[in-house]
Amino acid sequence: MRRLLKGASRLATATLLAAALGACNGPETDNGAATGPATDAADDSAAATAIPGTGAAADDALPLTGQAFIDAMSASDQFELDSARIVQSKGFTDEWRDFAQMMIRDHTQSTNTLQAAASQVRGIRLRQAPILTDAQQSQLDALQASDSDAARALYARQQLEAHEKAHAMLTTYANSGDSRPLMDFAAKTAPVVQRHLDMIRKMQR
Repeated sequence: MRRLLKGASRLATATLLAAALGACNGPETDNGAATGPATDAADDSAAATAIPGTGAAADDALPLTGQAFIDAMSASDQFELDSARIVQSKGFTDEWRDFAQMMIRDHTQSTNTLQAAASQVRGIRLRQAPILTDAQQSQLDALQASDSDAARALYARQQLEAHEKAHAMLTTYANSGDSRPLMDFAAKTAPVVQRHLDMIRKMQR
């Protein structure tokens, strides 16, 4: 009986050691969020941290995963396109009309370039129609409801805020993103957004 107990004890010890060694030598987790399969959990996480209307995450921590960046940038482009079309419908005849036309041209190009970059990243899920945040939609509704005089000032404020946050997102992702095609896109697009910002600030003076 004593020999059986000793044998069982040795067997249990060997089993525990094998399990411990297996845990230490197991495969490491791949942290490349933009290069692995996209998951619903990742999408839910990105949505939960996004600040409405900014494309930024809570506490100014910008989205740094490929999927979160794609979703935020797509919504940002769509917001710019929708805003510009509303402004055009109000019959602006000054420099803001020309600016709105430039927004349609540049952000259409940005959307196309973003889609091309995203197609090079495995696991990225492209949405056919970008999903605007509640805050973005609220801003569009306010712009649509305003009269021409109020719309001009409102559009200027919205554009300043949106471009500042888009520029921050682009420069941050270009420097510390997790997908080379998307980082290249961000690096090439940030100067375009900076040029838009410079124009907005000049027109507001």
